[in-house]
Amino acid sequence: MISSFLENLSPELISGLTQKFGLDQSKASEAVSTTKSSLFESISKEATGGNLDGILGMLNQGSGLTQNPMFKSILGNLTGSYASKLGVSPEMAMSIASFVLPKIISAISSTKSGDLDKTDLVKMLGESSGKAIADKASDLLKGGLGGLFK
Repeated sequence: MISSFLENLSPELISGLTQKFGLDQSKASEAVSTTKSSLFESISKEATGGNLDGILGMLNQGSGLTQNPMFKSILGNLTGSYASKLGVSPEMAMSIASFVLPKIISAISSTKSGDLDKTDLVKMLGESSGKAIADKASDLLKGGLGGLFK
């Protein structure tokens, strides 16, 4: 999920990071790579912890996304990753994360007309994260629907 969206968004993100934040091409590319690993880690942690509803709430939020608790948590993680891996100030890291994360969330959300559901999320997690997370999410989905998909 994250990999394919970032691959598609990379040129736009790199251009924005160089123009808006003055990062050179190498740092901008490193920021995109850092984004991928940080988002994967954050979303994987939430999914394996059973917080599919939280992830879906964020993905389906629309306006007001920046007030969503899951968005704030992932934004904080991403900010910390940028500060440590790119060597930028916490303020710059927050600005970069606030630029990048909504673009990614919007790209993911726009993959389907209407809201994404748990089945969509499990499929996306499986495409990018490997079998372990998809299986865990699928087990949670089955349990949450009374075993409907067993």
